[in-house]
Amino acid sequence: MDQEMDFRVLGPWEVTAPDGPVVVPAGHLRVLLAAFLVSGGRPMRIDALAERLWTEQLPADARGTLATYVSRLRRLLGNDRILTCSGIGYRIDLPTAAVDLFRFRDALDRARKAASVDEELALLREALGLWRGQPFTGVDSTWIDRDVVPKLTEEWFTATERRVDLELAQGRSGALVAELWDLTNTYPLRESLWFRLITALHRSGRRADALAAYQRVRTLLGDELGIDPGDELQRLHHAVLVDGTVSQPSPPKREARTGPHQLPHDNARFTGRESDLEALDALLPGRSTADSPDSAQGSAPTVIVAIDGAAGTGKTTLALHWAHRVRDRFPDVQLYLNLRGFSSGEPVKAAAALESVLRALGVSNEHMPAEIDERAAMLRSSLAGRRALIVLDNARDAQQVRPLLPGSGSLVVVTSRNQLRPLSIRDGAHRVTLHRLGHDEALSLLGVGVGADRVRAEPEASARLVDLCDRLPLALAIVAERAQRADSLAEVVHALADEVARLDNFGAGADDPYTDLRAALSWSYHTLDPGAAAVFRKLGLYPANDITVEAVAALADLPVARAKLALDQLVAAHMVEQRRPERYELHDLIRLYATDEARRNESLAESEPALNRVFDWYLHAVVSADTVLMPHRRRAFVEPYQAMRPVPEFADHDAAMRWFEQEYECLRSVVTWGATHGWGAYAWRIAIAMTSFLERRIPWPEGLEFLEIACRAARSASDRAGEAYTLNSLGCFHLDQAEWATAQHYFRLAHACFRDVGDRRGQGMALGNLGMAHTSMGDPENGIRYGTEALERCREVGYKRGIALNLDSVGMAHCVAGDLERAMECHQQASVLFTELGDPDEGPRNDHNLGRAYAASGRYASAIRVLGKALHAFRRIGNRRWEAIVYVDLAKTLNAAGHPGLARGCWESAVVVMKQLGDPRAQDIEEIIETAPPEVAAAALDVFSGQPFPVGPAAGRTGTAGKPSRPRKPRLAAVPATEDDYQVRAFPA
Repeated sequence: MDQEMDFRVLGPWEVTAPDGPVVVPAGHLRVLLAAFLVSGGRPMRIDALAERLWTEQLPADARGTLATYVSRLRRLLGNDRILTCSGIGYRIDLPTAAVDLFRFRDALDRARKAASVDEELALLREALGLWRGQPFTGVDSTWIDRDVVPKLTEEWFTATERRVDLELAQGRSGALVAELWDLTNTYPLRESLWFRLITALHRSGRRADALAAYQRVRTLLGDELGIDPGDELQRLHHAVLVDGTVSQPSPPKREARTGPHQLPHDNARFTGRESDLEALDALLPGRSTADSPDSAQGSAPTVIVAIDGAAGTGKTTLALHWAHRVRDRFPDVQLYLNLRGFSSGEPVKAAAALESVLRALGVSNEHMPAEIDERAAMLRSSLAGRRALIVLDNARDAQQVRPLLPGSGSLVVVTSRNQLRPLSIRDGAHRVTLHRLGHDEALSLLGVGVGADRVRAEPEASARLVDLCDRLPLALAIVAERAQRADSLAEVVHALADEVARLDNFGAGADDPYTDLRAALSWSYHTLDPGAAAVFRKLGLYPANDITVEAVAALADLPVARAKLALDQLVAAHMVEQRRPERYELHDLIRLYATDEARRNESLAESEPALNRVFDWYLHAVVSADTVLMPHRRRAFVEPYQAMRPVPEFADHDAAMRWFEQEYECLRSVVTWGATHGWGAYAWRIAIAMTSFLERRIPWPEGLEFLEIACRAARSASDRAGEAYTLNSLGCFHLDQAEWATAQHYFRLAHACFRDVGDRRGQGMALGNLGMAHTSMGDPENGIRYGTEALERCREVGYKRGIALNLDSVGMAHCVAGDLERAMECHQQASVLFTELGDPDEGPRNDHNLGRAYAASGRYASAIRVLGKALHAFRRIGNRRWEAIVYVDLAKTLNAAGHPGLARGCWESAVVVMKQLGDPRAQDIEEIIETAPPEVAAAALDVFSGQPFPVGPAAGRTGTAGKPSRPRKPRLAAVPATEDDYQVRAFPA
């Protein structure tokens, strides 16, 4: 087959053969070939190819049309170039070296491994020399523009900046200045380029020019966007000011790409399972060692191993032991995740599992994709070229595991009670089934626990003991720990036989395959001191998977120090596990036993107060964290509940957010369980106290689901105040997504509930939000009416913050009504109140709306200044949702003021943030800015409301602007039918 074709995509599209250029017609045929080229020769499924060709709507016969395009490509490239993969789709048979994209990446990969700086620099220049302009110029494809070009461009930026750093270190500062001026003019908002330009000027002895360059970028960011230069640029500026000398540092170090290393500890007493270990070792024959070039490139296929077996057979112990045994072959990344497939609560969803893994790999909240497919793709990209070992413990099924699989060069070990056959059939997983230990292996394990000499001294008792434990490793470990304190193994046999008989008498033995484990647990449990036994029973009541010492102390009504001592005893007895620092969990079967013991030994007078204490502790811990995030928020919904115990205190915003992120899964489990088990009053309060965190960190669909659970909890508890708060929050979430009618229904429902309970402040909140919903729908008259009524409610009760909030809302309505002077007056009055209150969250929202009023009146300089101030504030407090909102309006204002380039940059930033938050409008904006020049895009974006500067999107208490520019796919949304009957149904949003 001819190997001399050349495909050039890093610039204008070019395909050449030995006898000259190959003309590939523009349109779908060129997009199809681009999809094959980007694949690198991997098989492409038919549905994946179709999604790349037709991003909006598939043709009636997509498969047949695709086959036609493939036939046309074969005529152009040769019949042996595009191959059919039976049962999958197609692939291109082409060496990667024939595509400049892969030559570029290969040179970058070799540069990362270069033995010297000179070699790395030469390879970087080789890679960058392949670029001829915008990648894939001449290929008209939404998929290429959205998913391929931005990533390629970022790779080019990274390589260019690395090359510049190396040349700066070699003293070539003067030669780089002209190039860096060009780059900063082309990409004026990329601060890293300005940093390198100022550095080059400084080291060239041009101190005045360096200071002038800093003033230029400061003016650009400050006057145009209202943003100060970043800390790195400010430190450089200070260095130039205080030191005019030129230093020549050593070459910068390459970024380390190893870690994290999360494997829990190996069991130092592991014994047996030799045949299973040999079978596992055989799955890695001839694998490259850590220093092998092939391994370093991650070119080997990923090996997937599924270890299945009954509960208690030691799947996790074996998986972790083997993982430690082979970890040196996978030194870059070692990850562990408990998927909780058979725990008491719900299994970890694949999206949440991906989020946990990506966080461990260093992906920040602002870069976390919202969709599961995007997260899976990011995981594969993050692990590309890295030797990763991933242990996925306690999986429910193959669907839970599949999105977590890396692309190549890795090892994935999965444990499950299920056989995971689909993972074997579709993904090539190797299955290893664990059975109970053999008799000799069980004796060896017993000897490890009680001492080999004791086993040899009492062979009959030892043999009987392993039979009583049914050769289950978990049962043997528990019994062995207790047997260490017995005078003889015969005594242990007698006691355990009595326990088995007791359970048989209770009816547990006839049909229960784990009677022997239950006997072992029972025998060990009865030896615990009363305090540890009580803590163990309380843990059987706890609804989440893992728990901290402080929460255990609340659950058991103990001082933290005593709770820690009890947990230490339970860990020593193998009845509680500590896989992560300061967090404890129970094996699934042990949890069932603990729950059974709690039901039989704890009266309602004991169990209900325990649950009450832990729910109360979580509520006030959440309030403590939320108070740091929003110190001026009114929390009247918590007032009936005074904290029973001390709760965590948080030094700053970051500490509070870290606590929320660590506890989120527990909080979700607590709220979900509480909503259906009689603890709805606590469940809805915890959820409402979390709304600041939900808004700032949790993707919109997940946050909405969380609040719907809370609303059902309040209704099941017949708690009208709870219904009022949760309905109001649901209305805000729908308002944020431009679902005006749904939001109005919720606000009316909330107002009715607040009215029933006589809450005047709550009525003012709901009426103000209802006014905003009317304003957003283009009905400013009712917006002013409801907003003014809300102001009256707040003034009646002296609610200063509510007055400021509703002045802001009424100002928005006046702006839409065209009374811009009145609008600015309302916002300025609100600004005074927010300044007096020092409100870090609502003050910037009012600034945002004031900026919009300025823009609508043509006062662009004032608008840009105030919008920039709001943007800076939202960045400072980490409110990503509102950051995107302000970006959109700042883009419109910049464009109207005659800065289309800066406007496009702001729109692109808005799209990035919206995608991360799962905002469905991101695609609407993206399509507009991708298919139109900036000035046309600005006009097209006005479709969102029909106003030049419409009411913008919001979260928490306000809503987004306008309607989408095209119909969206139907998705679930809550639509109230009447004020007493709201339900979930599918409708086009």
